[in-house]
Amino acid sequence: MEIESLIFKTEKEYKEFLDYLFSIRDVEYKNFNKKIIGIDEDMLIGIRTPILRNLGKKIAKISGENFLNLFEKLFTKKKIKYHEEKVLYGFIIGYSKINFEERLKRIDFFINIIDNWAVCDIVDSTFKFINKNKEDFYRYLTSKLSTTNPWEQRFVLVILLAYYIEEKYLKDIFKICERIKSEEYYVNMAKAWLLSICYVKFKNETYKFLEKTNLDNWTVNKAIQKTRESLRVTKEDKEKILVLKRK
Repeated sequence: MEIESLIFKTEKEYKEFLDYLFSIRDVEYKNFNKKIIGIDEDMLIGIRTPILRNLGKKIAKISGENFLNLFEKLFTKKKIKYHEEKVLYGFIIGYSKINFEERLKRIDFFINIIDNWAVCDIVDSTFKFINKNKEDFYRYLTSKLSTTNPWEQRFVLVILLAYYIEEKYLKDIFKICERIKSEEYYVNMAKAWLLSICYVKFKNETYKFLEKTNLDNWTVNKAIQKTRESLRVTKEDKEKILVLKRK
């Protein structure tokens, strides 16, 4: 089947596309992904991420808006099932040539379909448009800080990690880490990951934050662990930050 032949205006076309995905699936990869992501086997097709990316680029170029519209229609009808479908939807948001306001509407929809860490994290690298809309997208992100949805919380933290670790936003990132409250593993792990990269780029400022923060002990200790695992941190700094580990 030629992807270029699909216009993505009907459910029949979408079904043909799903059939194509199943025809190129990698069962071994599916089994591997099931363990890594921690989702049911029947929610996975088994498509490697580089292949999904290429499909996303092709569809975005040929019929991106149609795909996004059809996906949203099918999701509302509870006809979207697979992990790869959700990731592809996110990729196409990133790769499509649509205006900023339209992207935000699509991203709102995307956030509401996130149901595991991989859907959240894999897609962020395609949101390069953020680099041209830094301040506007930052306002969008910070409008979501009162959310209690753990996947929306993780989305905010992962986007900060990917696009906003710079001096201008550093103090705000620290405040956001303290403001987002959650007992969910994947939220607090995202905080730890974010703070470890902050340490790599802004060692002194992050050290002082970890020294005094009211963040829970688990998140602080995990941030220290992630920092010490980094190849971009010197042996001396790894020993120094270990002093901040909480009991």
